[in-house]
Amino acid sequence: MATQSILSCVTESGEGASLLACPQDLTRGREARLLSLALPMIKRNGLVLDLSRVQSIDASGVGLLVFLRQCADRSGTQLVLVNPSARVREMLALVHLNQILLSN
Repeated sequence: MATQSILSCVTESGEGASLLACPQDLTRGREARLLSLALPMIKRNGLVLDLSRVQSIDASGVGLLVFLRQCADRSGTQLVLVNPSARVREMLALVHLNQILLSN
């Protein structure tokens, strides 16, 4: 059985912020790897987080997104969530965070 990497690629965007593609699963027990990659990027120059591949998200995943936004605010950088999958949009709307986390 082939293993799938937790995160796909890390590249630089034109504005200097790092681009990070999320894994398919943002659920409890899987958020630590994303946090360890995303946090230094946010603190350094901001982060664009591509959510297009996320198929499963729970309260831990939502909590991680909120935490990353708070870290960006404290660091004076920006967290931008792009291409949210239907599941991400549905979950964020359910907990009334869609307009906070998905607005630029």
